[in-house]
Order: sequence, then structure tokens, then C-alpha cells
Amino acid sequence: MQFVYPAFLFGLAAMAIPLVIHLFNFRRFKTIYFTNVRFLRQVQEETATKNKLKHLLVLISRMLAVAFLVLAFAQPFIPASDVQDTHTSGAVSIYMDNSFSMEAELNDERLLDIAKRKAEEIVEGYTVDDEFQLLTNDMEAKHQRLVSKDEMIRLIAEVQISPVVRPIQDIVERQQDVLNRARNQAKKNIYLLSDFQKNAGTFVPDTAWQYQLVPLQQQSQRNVSVDSVWFANPVPLLNQPIQVCFRLRNYSDDDMENVPVNLKLNEQTKALADVSIPAMGMAVDTLTCTVSEPGWYIGELTIKDYPVTFDDVLYFSFLPVDIIPVMVINSAEENPFIKSVFGNNQSFQLVQNASNQIAFSELNKYDLIILNELPSLSGGLADALREQLSRGANVCIIPSMQMEPGSYNNFLQQFNATQFGNSVQKQRAVTTINIAHPVLADVFEKVPVNMAMPKAAKSWELRTSTTTMEEAILQFADKQSMLSRSPALQGYVFISAVPFDRDMTDLPTQAGLFAPLMYKMAISNARKLSPYATIGEEGWIDLPGLQLPGDGVLKVTSTGNEFIPEIQRIGNRVRVNLSEHVQTSGMYTIVPDGTPATSKQILALNYNRKESDMQFADAKELSEQYRQPDVSIISNPDKNLTTLVAQMSKGTPLWKFCVIFVLVFLAAEIILIRLMP
Repeated sequence: MQFVYPAFLFGLAAMAIPLVIHLFNFRRFKTIYFTNVRFLRQVQEETATKNKLKHLLVLISRMLAVAFLVLAFAQPFIPASDVQDTHTSGAVSIYMDNSFSMEAELNDERLLDIAKRKAEEIVEGYTVDDEFQLLTNDMEAKHQRLVSKDEMIRLIAEVQISPVVRPIQDIVERQQDVLNRARNQAKKNIYLLSDFQKNAGTFVPDTAWQYQLVPLQQQSQRNVSVDSVWFANPVPLLNQPIQVCFRLRNYSDDDMENVPVNLKLNEQTKALADVSIPAMGMAVDTLTCTVSEPGWYIGELTIKDYPVTFDDVLYFSFLPVDIIPVMVINSAEENPFIKSVFGNNQSFQLVQNASNQIAFSELNKYDLIILNELPSLSGGLADALREQLSRGANVCIIPSMQMEPGSYNNFLQQFNATQFGNSVQKQRAVTTINIAHPVLADVFEKVPVNMAMPKAAKSWELRTSTTTMEEAILQFADKQSMLSRSPALQGYVFISAVPFDRDMTDLPTQAGLFAPLMYKMAISNARKLSPYATIGEEGWIDLPGLQLPGDGVLKVTSTGNEFIPEIQRIGNRVRVNLSEHVQTSGMYTIVPDGTPATSKQILALNYNRKESDMQFADAKELSEQYRQPDVSIISNPDKNLTTLVAQMSKGTPLWKFCVIFVLVFLAAEIILIRLMP
């Protein structure tokens, strides 16, 4: 047995007070005269014996009452087996899950409110000398430090539901990181208050810590979610059919029949569908619409599903283009295959210029610039191409077998791109088509078994090094690329190892491969904004194509909200961080302050879909997952946790028993005085 406040034990000296009173009884006795005391002697002897016994019992009761009163103030306890030093302060970190799933109710009370109450009970189980940290999914700056007991109670009361989702391993690692800064390095406890949604994963316990898991259970619920939206064509075009692809997920054990889907553009319904989804499966479908007016479009894909509704709508935005401009710079004759691909497609505007007739100032009009068999790359053209790459355009280099590779390599090495080596005079055949590459991702589901692979009679080596940023698209048998892509500033450089000449290669004659490759070069530039971003998942969001003056700032507006976000510049690229301001899904308009509204971008932000899977680990499953002795599962959260925490941190307290004994001995004293003759 040990004591929380052992100094109070000096109070046991007060037990001498009733003893002194008993030994030095200063009460005066009154003498009573009897005519004959002979008849009282026997009665007198019997009464004296009873009085001595009574006084002795009263003395013992008083001394024991005083003793247990002193012990109550000293707070004795039986220490826990793993508690080594009970007189030092400890450090405690409490994680409160504040994700959307914590809005569910248990016994008519929100799980988040239950978590708040339990967190306060945990804090009350510790002393004012202990240090505390509160952590939520938001990982706010104010939660990255250790605070006092009173401040911890205040922080707990401020927690609100958040759309941010974190893996449980990231949470535990952040808790351990903060607790490592605690003054006391001996006693550290981590509490996790959550519904333990299964898709949050698990964590790896460390024997240096004590973990207490408090599962706040709710029943697994059926749910259907709008999982994602994308376009069949990377660039939506005006007056052309736009195919909006979407994926729905069914998180229940029952098939969902005829789920209504509604597609809206600028708040007008454009298409409807009924989709059936198998149990614990997904369904992919497409809705088609056409837009004719230029400008930004705000899209909403919605379903109706109850009781989980936060994932029933997915917002997206896009800026359709009228036509995609392509320039070809020729050394001599125009390439008939390139002309056939782009010239016969009304979605593209093809312009061809001779290498000695280029107006560099006009290059910023084109999304794709093709260098067709130029013998060398002049310094002026190289500088102009670099400027176009910085704004997000793409460059395609088609070599000549008589070219000087040095001038090209000087240009390519600026971007750590693939470079030209020696010419190869023997025939080489393509053996690998990278269908997973973004350029071919939606062209082939798989490479046909009997597909004729391109061949090259003569070609150039495409050399790489450990620092080369190459994305191979077509590869020869010797693992060198026939066609590759390298990121360069905000655009891409496509590099071919062969001229697009029938005498050198049969690639241009394979329409099923060559045409998609050329189309994707034109439409896969980095200026195309993603249709939406996820709240809490992307910290920094790229804004390709946004022109921001040197000292300019961005202004973001949405319904009832306006703020200036944090921005980051990397060359000509602008990135924005909205995480400090955005907690609600919807559409956000981003405008450089002081510029016309026509320079705006509209960004769609959606809630994280990880919360859509309403499957939870109960106390039994958690016990099976974490069998380590340093992990405890508090399986009965209805119980007040203050006493439980005190027992775990200090041991079993005995002061309540001391108070009970004080009352018992005081009552015994009263009974002895009143009832004992």
C-alpha cells in the first residue's frame, strides 16, 4: 500500500488527543454520603468494571476514527503492478475521432458528444500536475502541444465534426511525437476514442507506451456512395457530346436496384439514370450531355440514400474548350501522317510552319508544338519552347536521322529528360506497350494477343540515367524507349526515337495506335484542371494556367464565405492551400485579386469517400487485433472512466474505505456512550 499525500500521516499524532483526555480526566467527582455503604460494595465493584470497559471501547473508537480520518487525507492506494513511481506527473494524449461517422447516435446521443464526455472523465482521473494533449483528425496547430488540465477540458468542448479522415497509424504516430516532448518520460498514456471504422486501418503498438482503446460502438449501416466522377475524353469540347463517367459503390450486404442518378450542370438537370449495384460491389455508368456556351460549368452528380447522406453528391467543375490548337514546325516537307490525324478532326486546329518562318510570340496560342525532323535546335527556339512548357504546353520531338543530337540534348538536360544517343542502323521491334501510362490508359483494356507491334528500320538510342525522369510508352526489346514522355516545368516533352516516316517505321500506319497517341499528346497537357479535389486529402492544390502577378494574392469565395488562402509559387506554377479555411464541400471560385473575373478558376471540393464504408470493429475484434499487454480495451464506455483511469494510473484507491471506517467508529462511539450502561 502507498499514499498519494504521505505528509498527512504526521496527523496520526492526533491520536494522542483522546488518549490524553482519557488518562487525565479532570472531571470533579461529587461525594455522596450513605448511612451504610456495606450494602453497596458489591454493586460498586461491578459498576467500576463496566465503566472501565466502556471507557476503553470509547477510547479505541475515537482513536481509530482519528486514524482513519488522517488516512483518508493521505489517500492510500494499492499500486498497479506496472506503476513504478506514483509521485511523478505523467503525460496523457487523447485522440477524439471527429469524422462524419461520429455523427451517428447511440441511445439518442451523438457519438461525438459521448466521446467528449468520456474524454473529460479521463482527464478528471488524473491530477493537476499531469500534462495533456488533445488530437483530432484536423491535427490543428493548437493540438500539437501539451496543456494543463483546465485547458484540456476547454479544448475538448471546442471539438466539432470534420470532413478530414486520417489512418489510425498516423494518429498514433503524432500522439507519440508530441508525448516525446513531455517533461516526464516515465509515465505516458495514449487514449483512442473512436468508432474504429475498419477502413481507418490498424496501428502497431510500441512497448514504450500504454494504449487504452475506447470503442464507441454503433451498428454497421447500409450505404450507397457516389465514389468518383471523370470524363471519357480528357478535354470537354464545346458543341460536342461530353461523356461523364461515374462510379457508385454499395457498402451493404443487399443488392441495390434502380438507384436514381441525377446529373446537373449549372443547376440544370442534364441527364438521368437508374443504376443497379451488387451487394458490396460497385457500378460504373456514363451520362452524356452537350454544352454550347463558353465558360466554367458547375457539375453535380447526386443520388438519394438514407441514413448516410454526406456522400450522396459529388461536385465537379470543368472549362470546355472550343478547339485544340496544334503547331507543327517542319524542316522541309509537311508530314502527311500528322496532317491526316489532326487535319481531319474538327476538334483540332492544325497550323504548319517552316522552321525559318516561326513567330516565337505566336507559340503561346498552341497546346502542342511538334518539332518535325529539324536538323538542330536553335537557342532562340529552345528558349521559346521552355517558355511554352512553363505555361503548360506540350512539346513533341520527332528526330531526323541526319540531325545533330547535341543541340537537342542541351535542351532536354534542363528537365532531366531522356536524351538522344547514337543512331541505330539495325531493325528493332517494339515488344512492350505501356497501357497503364496516362497517354494510353483509356485506349486499351489489354494489348490484343495478335497485335502487330511497330518496328523501326533505323532509330536513335534514347539514353537515361539515375536522374532521368522518363515515362516509357513504347519500348523495344532491348528495353530502350521508342516513345517516351518526360515532365518539363508545367508541361511534358514527348520524345520519339524514330522519324514518322514510312521508310523508317510502320508506327504511323497503325491508326489504332498512332492516332490515339497523337491526340493524347495534344490534350494531356498539365493546364487541364482536375474536375475536383478532396477536402483534407490534398494539402496543396495546383492551379494550372492561372496567371498571378508578382505580388498578387488570390481571393477565394463560396456561399457565405470569402478568404485569402496561402499560396505557393514554383516557377510559373501556382499552388493554393485551402485546408485552413475549407470544411464544407461545394464550389469555390478562385480569382487573382485585382484582376477581371474572366481570369477566375472554379474548384470543386468534396468530402473524403473513405468514411462511406460504415463497417466498424467492436471490442471483441479489437481485442483479437491487439493482444499485446500494453494495449487495453475499455469495452464498457457506459461506465464512468474517472475511477477506472485513476485505478490504471495509480492503482486501487482506498480513501473511500477510510471515510467509511471513520463514520463506523464515530457511530460506535455514540452507541457506546448512549446505550451501554
